[in-house]
Amino acid sequence: MTHQEDGVHCIVCGKEQFSLAHDEWMRRAFPFVEQGQLKMCAECGAKYLVCRSCGGLYCRIHPALESWELPEKCPKCGWVNENVKAWDGTSARHF
Repeated sequence: MTHQEDGVHCIVCGKEQFSLAHDEWMRRAFPFVEQGQLKMCAECGAKYLVCRSCGGLYCRIHPALESWELPEKCPKCGWVNENVKAWDGTSARHF
C-alpha cells in the first residue's frame, strides 16, 4: 500500500518515526542529496531528502530514482528545492 506524500509520514509504510541517515552511495549518485540531508524511516528503512525550509520529508530517495518521481515542491511547506528541480535523471558523477 502506498501512502500519500505529506512531508511527515513515510509513503511506504505510513509511519512517522525517522532518524538521520548517512548514505555515501546516494550522496555520490544524486547531487541534491550531497548538498542536503537524509532521514530514514525507523519502520521500513525508506530514505527521504529533508526539506531545508521546514525539516519535513521533501521526497523519497532510492537507487532506481527517476526524475518524474520528484515533486516540484515540499509537500509540507511548499518550498522549492532548485537542485531537485534541476536534476535531469542522471548522476552528476559517472561511476
